[in-house]
Amino acid sequence: MNRTGRTCRTCGVPLMTDDVAIYLKLVTRNAQDFLCIDCLGEQLKCGREPIEQLIQYFRKSGNCVLFR
Repeated sequence: MNRTGRTCRTCGVPLMTDDVAIYLKLVTRNAQDFLCIDCLGEQLKCGREPIEQLIQYFRKSGNCVLFR
């Protein structure tokens, strides 16, 4: 939920930790630049809501170190 000092490579919005974590989880762990949740949803053609649901799932599961 905190800001990371990074910005979305597409729209330039400041990224939160969830933006970075879900990008690392869904796209690649080797990423150096990231997309915000909205732009990632566009790229994956699913919209924002399914991505937010995945974030909540990973956070509640407690098994993913990216969402602790």
